[in-house]
Amino acid sequence: METETIQFASADGRSAVDARLWMPSSTAPAAIVQLVHGMAEHIDRYADFARFLTEAGIGVCAENHIGHGATAPTAEGLGHMPPDGKRILIADVHALRTSVQETYAGVPYFLFGHSMGSFITRAYLARHGEGLAGAVICGTGNQPLALSKAGHVLAMLLCHLKGADYRSPLLDSMGAGGFARAIENPRTPLDWISVDPAVVDAYLADEMCGQMFSVGAYATLTSLTGEVVTLECARRVPPQLPLMFIAGAQDPVGDCGKGVKAAADLARKAGSRDVRLTLYEGMRHEILNEPEKARVYQDVLAWLKEQM
Repeated sequence: METETIQFASADGRSAVDARLWMPSSTAPAAIVQLVHGMAEHIDRYADFARFLTEAGIGVCAENHIGHGATAPTAEGLGHMPPDGKRILIADVHALRTSVQETYAGVPYFLFGHSMGSFITRAYLARHGEGLAGAVICGTGNQPLALSKAGHVLAMLLCHLKGADYRSPLLDSMGAGGFARAIENPRTPLDWISVDPAVVDAYLADEMCGQMFSVGAYATLTSLTGEVVTLECARRVPPQLPLMFIAGAQDPVGDCGKGVKAAADLARKAGSRDVRLTLYEGMRHEILNEPEKARVYQDVLAWLKEQM
């Protein structure tokens, strides 16, 4: 696997987006998968999955979103996004896609969005879904619209009162901080991400993971979750685009499968003609890092090959 680090200007007008290209060492890629990472993490956590795909002849690329990884200007900037971050996130994903697709013209191009990245991907597909060979929606949910709207109103109010960079324990407890309640007798507040204590401990030890989102970032997140649960958004996704929904059956982000099924059903109701859903028993949120991740890797690879 050959790894290259690149940078490009963010749509926020000030950040330099840190991005990674992982390519097969000896052959031209038969396809490209663009990873869209989740909340409070970074792209280098996907290096093992990228290595697996490159060994199968598939190239991989990804960018660190604003407020994440090396794209954040400082450690203090981790977890910060402006209230209108949805526009920026989608634009930065599209900028990387445009650049890589120009380099590898004619090669099947896929998106793979995990967690917050799944919501970014679903919103992205409604705007730029044409020209893709398919999309994998990993670790998603289908939060009630009223809940997203209420969270957005609260986040915007706090932005007005405290500033977009303020970090609110109350808002966090209603968002990502609340997922710990889904795990019985948790060892740590982040046991919900994986059944493997080593994965949880590595996340906790990673200085670029786990930062509490600012109220501006929560305004962005609730704007995303509020949009993608609507039939209007789902109807803008090209109906012929193959979609693969995957998640852990014990993932609280997807309400232990119920929200993932609702998201897949919404896509079908909106007219998507090729929708596949797989829930993995015994797995929590980060199915790419679970002890039985090889099953997920192989399932994704088989699905990609079907679309190529």
